[in-house]
Amino acid sequence: MKSLFILFLLSFTVLNASFTQTTVSVNVQKNSSITINGTTNLLSFRLSQSGDKLTNRNFIVTAVQTKNKIILSQNQHSILVADFTSNNKMALRDFLTLVKSNTYPAFHIQLNYFEIQSNTDNVDFSKGNVSVNLTITGKTKKYNIPINSNHEGDLYTLNGTEKIDIRDFGLVPPIEMMGLIRVNEWINIDFNIICKITSFKASPELNASNVIHSGNSDFSN
Repeated sequence: MKSLFILFLLSFTVLNASFTQTTVSVNVQKNSSITINGTTNLLSFRLSQSGDKLTNRNFIVTAVQTKNKIILSQNQHSILVADFTSNNKMALRDFLTLVKSNTYPAFHIQLNYFEIQSNTDNVDFSKGNVSVNLTITGKTKKYNIPINSNHEGDLYTLNGTEKIDIRDFGLVPPIEMMGLIRVNEWINIDFNIICKITSFKASPELNASNVIHSGNSDFSN
């Protein structure tokens, strides 16, 4: 989870940089989260991963900006399915079965680029989009996800949501109790990311091949 948190927040700090390459120190906060919200014909359910699962939250990251797009060289990331939790144990069990967690233990995300819109009215608030390829159970679909950010001092909060159809990944919504409970094929993936970011002065001599340095890109670390 850690790398996606860093990359999202880094995109907003790069936008206002003087150089095309920017380096920042990032500390991911415990109350960050990724949530999957779904419904059945009878009730709703919620699955989440929180920032308190992170074992190492301090990183130095570098990225390159081309006009209003942020391009990253290390753009492949994974999120472990087993790290999701829920108060609804039945929903969690059915979710792990649905996404075939034994065969496909992780979702894979390719971050294509960030496109940031400047906001001259409020320098503490930014919005934009991130282009991603999401792979679930070996099937890939491209999304363009709206994102927004605000900050107070060096504490940044980033939010976004995307509605996806699980049938796009070859998944069939489960039916429980002889057809009495039917799961909706549409789910919302929400993220609320909170990071403390301290900017470093970017060096013009730095080579663009060193775009990002964040260690292991797996979300579970």
